[in-house]
Amino acid sequence: MSIRETQPKRVYYRPTTPQQRRLLFEVYEKSGSVPEACRQAHVGRGTFYYWLPRFRERGYAGLEKERSRAPHRTRIPPIADEIIQEVIAYKRAHPQAGYRSVANGVRQAHSWQPVIGPTKVRKVLIAAGLVALRSPAPPKGESGTVVHAAEPQQTINIDLCVVPVTHSAAEELISTSLAVAARDDFSPTAPDDGEGGTAVSRPGL
Repeated sequence: MSIRETQPKRVYYRPTTPQQRRLLFEVYEKSGSVPEACRQAHVGRGTFYYWLPRFRERGYAGLEKERSRAPHRTRIPPIADEIIQEVIAYKRAHPQAGYRSVANGVRQAHSWQPVIGPTKVRKVLIAAGLVALRSPAPPKGESGTVVHAAEPQQTINIDLCVVPVTHSAAEELISTSLAVAARDDFSPTAPDDGEGGTAVSRPGL
């Protein structure tokens, strides 16, 4: 049993409504008990302490709207213009270098600081037109080329060769048809079937 399975599961509470938050602090003001207020409002203690500073600052008006939880700045900063120019310059100086090699070359110029990675190098080079996107390969089992008939109602004739299991490379193949092969014994030395073909057999089929 893993450590995660032995740990108690955390209780999930849905986002609170303005009515829940109002009830939460109404009960708290009357009883002075945080557990009792949370029990009646069906929220966790963390929710109470999350809204408490706002309640103290603005009262019940501060409980009406939820503040945006979006980060004030992006977690992934944009690539600096000077780094973009260094990536482009390095790629032009080393046309055969891959994304990782370009990233390492730029990092080396900055005392091996992680200024850029291979993924961002790829984006920069594609935007600069220095690399071409590869067309997706066709799925396995498909040639990628579809041949259509020149006109409707046309058919395709396919020639098949029926080879007996007992045939050796030194023997000459005897002309036959699929209908005969499916009906008669398949033998390379069988007599004529009377229909211009050769009687055949299908051992193991």
